[in-house]
Amino acid sequence: MKQNVVSREYKVMLKKERFVGSQADLIKKAELFWKTFKDSIKDIVIDTDGTLNKVDKQRTIRFHDSADCYLRENSYVFRERVDLVTGEREVTLKFRHPDRYISQDRNMAAADTENGKTKFEEDIKLPFLKLYSFSTKQPISENKSLNKLNDPADLYPDLKKRLKSFPKNESIGIVGDFTARELVISGADFQIEKSPKVEAECALIAWYEESGDKDAPVVVEFSFKYENEQEEYDGESAQVAYDVFCTLEGKLTEWIDSEGPTKTAYVYSRA
Repeated sequence: MKQNVVSREYKVMLKKERFVGSQADLIKKAELFWKTFKDSIKDIVIDTDGTLNKVDKQRTIRFHDSADCYLRENSYVFRERVDLVTGEREVTLKFRHPDRYISQDRNMAAADTENGKTKFEEDIKLPFLKLYSFSTKQPISENKSLNKLNDPADLYPDLKKRLKSFPKNESIGIVGDFTARELVISGADFQIEKSPKVEAECALIAWYEESGDKDAPVVVEFSFKYENEQEEYDGESAQVAYDVFCTLEGKLTEWIDSEGPTKTAYVYSRA
């Protein structure tokens, strides 16, 4: 069944060293990045609004997989998030693939059909690498165990049907023994089309190692996305978004991390 691409999200890794400091320092540096960014795109977009100064989300994030990365090798990601304010816990199963038709050709329904939320998105990373992401998130209880491949399979029933010789009793653990504390900074957007009005929401995401230096992020990313539930994207909007993305790569070199992913960044790239 054809899935509508409900959002197109563009992502770039930033130099983490530029964002070292307290949470207040992080916000100041996010605002400085935003000022530099919006000045660089003023002749491309219709308008910019706000600044990156709002702490939108605070949560821990970890990924679960077998020792031989069985899920990842089959293009799946199984992620757990815990909200640090409310304590609410949720999991997401995501299938990513560069071919849209392969990505959408599966049943991502959650066992919790009432609270599961499914979406099909297009993720775009430098140098314009596209991946189609089909995912479903659902809440789980605080005492729900995640230690066998059968646990995500119970939460997403199609998983064991989709994969051949599914090793349901194989142990899973936290990928890279890495748990991230995530801060999402929002509050800014830019307009890319007048009629109909199209705006791209922006965010700066910082990851800190949960047991590490609370003032030294291990990964920082900037993203912008625009959405349409009916997948009614036109060439004008796409061209503006593309030009903005190219500007990030070409004119903000003092901010962009182009040295290649670290192990932690690779884990993050599965987010």
